[in-house]
Amino acid sequence: MQEKEIRLLFRAGVFRSCKASPISMSRGWTLKFHTHNDEIITLDLQRSREEREFKSLDGAAAVARRIGFEWLHVQLGDMEWREKA
Repeated sequence: MQEKEIRLLFRAGVFRSCKASPISMSRGWTLKFHTHNDEIITLDLQRSREEREFKSLDGAAAVARRIGFEWLHVQLGDMEWREKA
């Protein structure tokens, strides 16, 4: 789903949380948005249906903040924590 559409859904109160997960240790991060209905929505690239990848956690957090999230859940293997976006 596009960032613009996710922002609209955020304003409508659809999401419970936003999670950043590593793609692999060298490739970067993805954002996944969890709804109150336990659905998972991924952020896609603007010109294709491929999942958007971020080179850094800072970049992913900046987009989560731009959408409206104040907190970002970060998962790295079995370790999970919350970051201020």
